[in-house]
Amino acid sequence: MRQFFFNIIFLTASTLCFSQETSVQKREFRGVWVATLNAIDWPYSEKDSADQQKEDFISLLDFHQKRGINAVIVQVRSSADVIYPSNIEPWSSSLSGKMGEAPKPFYDPLAFMISETHKRGMEFHAWVNPFRAVTNIQSVKVSSDHVYKRHPEWILKYHNLAILNPGIPEARKYIESVIEEIISNYDIDALHFDDYFYPYPDHGEIKADRATYRKYRVGNESIRDWRRANVNTFIEDIHALIIEKRPSLKFGVSPYGVWRNERDDQNGSPTRSGYTSYDHLYADVRLWLQNGWIDYVAPQAYQSTKHRNIPFKELITWWSNNSFGRHLYAGHATYRVQTSLEKGWRDNAEMPSQLYHTRSSENIHGSVFYNSTSLLYNQGGMADSLKNIYNVPALLPLMPWIDGTNPNPPEKPSIAVGETGIELKWQNALVAEDGDLATSYVIYSTTGGKLPNIDDPREILCIVPGNASSYIDERSLDLEKYTYLISALDRIHNESEAVLPVYPKEQNVILPAPFNEEMIVELNDAILKTTWEVVDRVVDNQGITMIKEVN
Repeated sequence: MRQFFFNIIFLTASTLCFSQETSVQKREFRGVWVATLNAIDWPYSEKDSADQQKEDFISLLDFHQKRGINAVIVQVRSSADVIYPSNIEPWSSSLSGKMGEAPKPFYDPLAFMISETHKRGMEFHAWVNPFRAVTNIQSVKVSSDHVYKRHPEWILKYHNLAILNPGIPEARKYIESVIEEIISNYDIDALHFDDYFYPYPDHGEIKADRATYRKYRVGNESIRDWRRANVNTFIEDIHALIIEKRPSLKFGVSPYGVWRNERDDQNGSPTRSGYTSYDHLYADVRLWLQNGWIDYVAPQAYQSTKHRNIPFKELITWWSNNSFGRHLYAGHATYRVQTSLEKGWRDNAEMPSQLYHTRSSENIHGSVFYNSTSLLYNQGGMADSLKNIYNVPALLPLMPWIDGTNPNPPEKPSIAVGETGIELKWQNALVAEDGDLATSYVIYSTTGGKLPNIDDPREILCIVPGNASSYIDERSLDLEKYTYLISALDRIHNESEAVLPVYPKEQNVILPAPFNEEMIVELNDAILKTTWEVVDRVVDNQGITMIKEVN
């Protein structure tokens, strides 16, 4: 595959424009995990002021956006502590250095991050660790209002780790109340869980929940089946909560990469992993996909393509065959490039090879990178590689089971010569049939008097936020050099018809080819005697909606 460098033509705090270099998928999820636990990715230090935190997050977003990223997955609740003002749980120590203390001067980090992310046309996924309570009970100082102290009867200890016991219904309901607070109060695009359900079996089998098992088991089910049933019930309940409270909200999970090995289950992957999501973390992710309880899965396929027991390509291909119509985003370990002892990660071509494989594979809708810091440091040249690979923008993949209704196109699009370039204007799209408004607008552009091909992402000039009503193309002052189309996107990235901006009536109307005089006459005959009218017409088999102003 040819590689081209990605050039930024125009950048503001709210708009990113792209060069038109090479063809890739028009729709692709390009995410990055931003961990807040122990200031792994953000804030950069627990001692940073609120102003510094804001400045650093803006820089983080700009950095990733310039490399083609269109979604951030930010850890908002790492260990039953949060990065937003909550009525249920204490402030995270990552914001102030002490659990329970708000950032100074006070601000709402989550509201701020969501706003800045949406300004850039990117998605914000709220990453929650549902069951982890304390990462290390020997060293972490928890506040008095932390659930570890308020409800010790819910706590399941495993060596130095403390989790909320998934087998206790009240503990699960407590987590659901935390989730409800987030999705009710914040304009997030998705809820995201990681791989921590029951703890990883690094030091032997869990034993502290046997009394809970005897109390709550159903019939003669084994303790392992009981644990899986606890997590299954929790995931199903969260799915039901989202349907009730925020039916347009996406729900995704990032499990450990191996569901089950083929040697243990005929439906398993051709891997030889020492532990699996199903058998050891009690997370039956394949069942969740089958039942439609989650909208996407981002398995942590953190081994290289050369790994003997869990090779990346074979593993991610298994997931593509077992996603059951839901989205699959490959989870990539950029943090392992040039640092892991695994031989495959010593090769800087490893990560590009993984990306090219996922992009050429059926049923894989994108990628997510762990973590933000490894990209910021350009570890193994990975940030540079993303500039080459993600060299044109991408819309988010569609989820028709959530919302399949397209928004209306922007109203009254116009074009004129401005002081610094060609000025495009429009009015907000009308409310769609399902009640949705446009959340962003896509501007397509091409030369040679031809209409842009809206299926070709190379011809996307800009994606601007929904509160914008104009854009200035500073490349030229010549009205005839470029031809434009403008479409609207809704929250799920359904796209409206693309409309042609017209010249104000005080200017001479000069429509580029293929809009000849016969077509203009034909359009005029079809348009009613109103100020503005939309006329459907197929041009070059593209199904473009043309708009023309009449008296």
